[in-house]
Amino acid sequence: MKFCSSCGSNVELSIPPGDNRQRFVCTSCGEIHYQNPKLVTGCIPEWKDRVLLCRRAIEPRYGLWTLPAGFMENEESAQQGAARETLEEANARVSIEQLYTTFNLPHISQ
Repeated sequence: MKFCSSCGSNVELSIPPGDNRQRFVCTSCGEIHYQNPKLVTGCIPEWKDRVLLCRRAIEPRYGLWTLPAGFMENEESAQQGAARETLEEANARVSIEQLYTTFNLPHISQ
């Protein structure tokens, strides 16, 4: 990040008062720009003892098979996001019954 989205001035990496991590801080208006991990949600769609997979049409991992998944949107639950991503990627309507697992991928901020 180079410029403040609030006033357009330069930003610099510094630790704001009361914080413990470097953040982009505007040198003019003092706005703190937080960059938080993006949450990914998906599901394991089953039908007649089969699991639906999607073949990736874009990078990363172009051409590989995967479960339907993607980034959550604001104001949606993990279940709503998983159902939306499955509809978008596989044109399949699903009912999310229960949480299967969670993954923590801090090396890629997810």
